[in-house]
Amino acid sequence: MKPNKNIFIKVLLFIAYYSFCINGYSQSFNDEKTSMINYVKRMYTSSPFEGAKFIEGNETSYYVAAIILPINNTTLETNNVIAEKKAQEAGKTTFAEPCIKFEMLNSDISSDKKTVTYLFSFQPLSTFIKLAYKKQPFEGAKIIAAPKSNYFVSVVSLDPKKYTSESLMDRVALIKAKQQANTLFNGSTISSDIIIQTEVLTGNTVSTESIREQSMGFVEGLETLLKYIENDKKVYIFYRELSKN
Repeated sequence: MKPNKNIFIKVLLFIAYYSFCINGYSQSFNDEKTSMINYVKRMYTSSPFEGAKFIEGNETSYYVAAIILPINNTTLETNNVIAEKKAQEAGKTTFAEPCIKFEMLNSDISSDKKTVTYLFSFQPLSTFIKLAYKKQPFEGAKIIAAPKSNYFVSVVSLDPKKYTSESLMDRVALIKAKQQANTLFNGSTISSDIIIQTEVLTGNTVSTESIREQSMGFVEGLETLLKYIENDKKVYIFYRELSKN
């Protein structure tokens, strides 16, 4: 019986410790979120605006959107959806790129009860992908959801030492992004074949990389969102907007 009793006590101690850790993390997260909401509300109160804006704080910065809607006969849920879509439009217009991860921070009815002001936090798509890549480098295609539209994103990383020019590297990155799109959407129609050969000298040997482009309607619409150096690699981020039904 004694061994079983010891095991039972250990299990209880583990559960108590686990609960303490979870509760502590949850409390820390909630405190941080409350602090952010209060800070954004103070900034908006001191300098009201409408649309999207970048607010820089002492320790961190936020992308926020303020949307003002008239109070009418629509339901609160409908108004929330409309506000979120307008916030996405404002973010895209202001920062010239898609914006995602929208979260409503606050809604406030005006004193005359004619309008309601919504405050949202969000991230530009390039910022979101760059932070994700920095945390855990990855390569490939993804679909990212947003209130009004979904976005196809393709991430390609290349070694600059293998390419003789910037334009060649850009071309190879785009072709690889198209290949990722073909793979993700499972099916391609070949309308043209383009083969690019890149060579890098290593001592007395020459290694050659052959890339075949398979073109189809969707991949021709890819746009360059961002390109930058990270860990000695040139990272390319391509995207295309996907309409929601």
